[in-house]
Amino acid sequence: MKAPPEPRLGQLIARLRAATWDLTPEEIADAVWLAQWVTPAARPDAGPGPEPAPVRDPDAPPATAPVTAPGTAIAPAPGAPPAPTGGGPVRHAERSGPVWLYAGGPRPPRREPARDGAFPIRVPMAASLPGLLDLQRSLRPLRGYRTLAEPPRGPLDEEATADRAARTGILEPLYRRGERRAAAMQLLMDASPSMVVWELMLEELRQSCAQLGAFSDVQVRYLHRAPDGTPLIGTSATPGRTPGSAHHPRPADQFRDPTGRRLTLVISDCVGPLWQEGRAQRLLHHWSLTSPLAVVQPLPPRLWPRTALPADAGLLTRDPGSGGRLGFAPEGYGPPPPPGALPVPVLLPTREALGAWARLLSGPGRTTVRGAAGWVLPAHPALRPPAPATGPAPAAGELLRAFRASASPGALRLAVHLAAVPLALPVMQVVQRAMLPDTGPMELAEVLLSGMLWQLPGPERGPGAGHWYEFADGVRELLLQSLDQGAAALVLKHCSEYVERHFGKGARNFSALAVARLSGRTTEAEEGRHPDAGEDGGGTEPELFAEVPARVVRWYQPLPADTGGNGELGEAERLLRLWHLQADPTLLHEAREHATPYARQPAHTPEGVRGRLVLGGILRALAGTEAVRRDATARTATLTEAVALLTEAHDHAEPGSTPHTEAALELASAHHARWQDDGDTAHLLAAERALRALPADDPTGTLRLGRVLLALAQVVPDPQAYAVDAAAELRAACDLLEAEDAPEPQLCAALLDRATALRLSAAPTDETLAVLDRAGRLAADDPLRLRRLTELARARTAAEAWAGADDAYTAAVDLTGPYSPWRCALLAEWGESLLRRARLDPASEALARAESVLREAFAISSGMDPGRPRVQLLLGRALVLRFGRQGFPPDLYESVHLLEAAARHAPDARTRAESWLDLGTARLTLHDERGPVALDSVVAAFTAAVREARDAPGGASGSVLAARASHRLGEVLERMGRPVAALAAHREAAREWSELTARHADVPWAEVQATREHVSRLSEP
Repeated sequence: MKAPPEPRLGQLIARLRAATWDLTPEEIADAVWLAQWVTPAARPDAGPGPEPAPVRDPDAPPATAPVTAPGTAIAPAPGAPPAPTGGGPVRHAERSGPVWLYAGGPRPPRREPARDGAFPIRVPMAASLPGLLDLQRSLRPLRGYRTLAEPPRGPLDEEATADRAARTGILEPLYRRGERRAAAMQLLMDASPSMVVWELMLEELRQSCAQLGAFSDVQVRYLHRAPDGTPLIGTSATPGRTPGSAHHPRPADQFRDPTGRRLTLVISDCVGPLWQEGRAQRLLHHWSLTSPLAVVQPLPPRLWPRTALPADAGLLTRDPGSGGRLGFAPEGYGPPPPPGALPVPVLLPTREALGAWARLLSGPGRTTVRGAAGWVLPAHPALRPPAPATGPAPAAGELLRAFRASASPGALRLAVHLAAVPLALPVMQVVQRAMLPDTGPMELAEVLLSGMLWQLPGPERGPGAGHWYEFADGVRELLLQSLDQGAAALVLKHCSEYVERHFGKGARNFSALAVARLSGRTTEAEEGRHPDAGEDGGGTEPELFAEVPARVVRWYQPLPADTGGNGELGEAERLLRLWHLQADPTLLHEAREHATPYARQPAHTPEGVRGRLVLGGILRALAGTEAVRRDATARTATLTEAVALLTEAHDHAEPGSTPHTEAALELASAHHARWQDDGDTAHLLAAERALRALPADDPTGTLRLGRVLLALAQVVPDPQAYAVDAAAELRAACDLLEAEDAPEPQLCAALLDRATALRLSAAPTDETLAVLDRAGRLAADDPLRLRRLTELARARTAAEAWAGADDAYTAAVDLTGPYSPWRCALLAEWGESLLRRARLDPASEALARAESVLREAFAISSGMDPGRPRVQLLLGRALVLRFGRQGFPPDLYESVHLLEAAARHAPDARTRAESWLDLGTARLTLHDERGPVALDSVVAAFTAAVREARDAPGGASGSVLAARASHRLGEVLERMGRPVAALAAHREAAREWSELTARHADVPWAEVQATREHVSRLSEP
């Protein structure tokens, strides 16, 4: 696998520019050429010998594995077994796990980022100007610009000089006509504080001019203000303090071009101190006498009257006959300009405005274009300083109303979308390009200058600097009212797609924090705590703005600590640890190639044990990737191989050793994964045996053992014994975690598992509620709060504390999204609880509330939701129960429709069996009450219920469902006059009851006695 291409030269130039080193292209080229001779490892004449250790560049991509050409075999480490030959399985492209990108706070971090999943990253910046290619095309007419000054004198024309001297007798030298030199471009950036947000636009203008091929030189300079107010020009946005240094600005007059060969674009919003004092206007007047210039104004035209250079629309004219002076005819009827005033074109940073200016300068004769211009005077007066603001700050509603009254539609839409993201300038530009690509700097300027945002202090400056803003109090909340949840999700989606498309393809990037998240893994950043924040909380929280595949940022992730040893197997361990951070399946495939030869060593050797342990862990992780999960056969084969390898490693490792403990934990995880696939409890029992061999003081092993026992308690017919053991193990695990000061989310999850075990073990309700109260104090995020409230509702339901259960269910539902599958499952569980309560108390309102809750669950469930048939079953039961109490026929008809749909589409056999059983009962009731249903359809429903009940897990050795369905089938057959078939059905029911009572299962004895009576009566001659 090869690393993605990197623009090394572009990065070098960007860093030199960021370091304010004013180097010419020739100097940079010389430095690059000399670098190959300075670096010993890169000398062309280097002879054979040991290579020096490579120096790791902190900003360079980490070498996670040797990079080889396609088809090249990786050389084995010394002493390693030979790599296996033969073709391996062909791997297709897989989608890697997600990496969340957060914007760090405006303050610099006080320590290195935490290593538990969060690491700094460079994210591509979005373009400030839309349509850079169109902008560059609009400037093409400047290739034809020619200065009106006399062309330079060429070399001496000896023949013409001699000929003229022979004819006239006067010796006067004659010269050839010199070639006109190409024009040069000077981009002069206003260095006032209000212009720092437009430095990316300056860089894009420079890039467009440099790639145009029309200029012999493109220079970027900055306009500064001296302490005495004098305009100064330097090569850096932060001028040097030492006079005479390379970065110390010089007087502006030294940069004036008297030849007219240099074109100047002044990038400014015309609101800085130099403009307020009139000094910038005087400088433009002085320069425009000899060379063309224009002002690039990023603010929208409606704000120009508020600046120090108000501009009017009109016609700009340039006539070579008058020396190339510009003329301007405003469209309005205002007063004429003062004597001595000169027009200066004011351009929007758009292709239309810049293209018109290019055509104006390059026209062959008198040229007229539409545009805008402001007037400057040789002694331009200063503006009156604004009056200080008095009174209280305007409220959020007033600020938003004022913005809506004057903002353009694009600016208003941009402000609404920015309410959903962190207000770092690079992130704002990413949102603008991703969501509103037709907007540009003008709309962003409207938002920044609207008065709704506050700029936060920060030390950085530059195109990649983190300029941070924050909405005024209450403004963000008001804007979010115009952005529903779906639109807010689209902001994240489109920003993620933009970052993924442009990752690693440019030199302009900005700093962010990347967090790789696997299923069930929580990092500090995901919990809303900035890893860079100190204990005093001085840091700011990171904010999510994009999610991209891990493969995109793989080459920018720092390697984990080298604790896995050397050689190929050590490399496999490092790649496996890196996968736990990034979730990139490619890492697992590479790790598998490194570990496979060692897994073939004899199992009794340390290398064989370690190789099987590493490869087994790799295969278990590989079985959880998306590509393998989609193929059930491949997943089963992968997990089976992992179990075999881990079993060998566990059996041959020395008991009590670290490899033995690691093998037991991995083996238990692999068995648990197999149980999740096929539901066979034998896998859970195998996991239990592996974990019970671990020391009792191991918190990880104790916690996993408790959870395996809890899973057994939830699937076996008699959960009491397993639930008691699970509660004991989980209590010990919680004590060990608390003693080790484990993270609060981990301890909270363990407490919730313990509460579940206590409920299943029929422990006192007070003990369960005490554990849940303790977990509630530790629950710091919505998923944990949701688990805690759900378990609280179940505990109160078991204790028949109905009011408290309803309150807990209501609070849990409020934590879910309106169309979340968790909401649907929670509503179905709540509805089932209410339905059980309605059967116990016919006088309560539980039945009406159960129908309402279940109808909401049915409304939000999708057609492909596997839980939808369960909701249909419960809703059908509620309607049958209501029909029995109120006798409303439409309830019975609707219940038949719902139960039949559930019976035909339920994904599990138990739900299908319950649905067929209830459907047969509903059809029989409909036959008795209304008569349109034949008894044959009732028989078919009960027969299907018996078949599905026996196919359900545990149904082969006695099932209450099968016994009930057989009993009711016998009753219907008896009504149809088929006593022999009825007797056979009742005997099947009696057999099911006998198998259940033989293993001391809890059975409804009234139904057992009824079955026996039917068998006895039908058996009589």
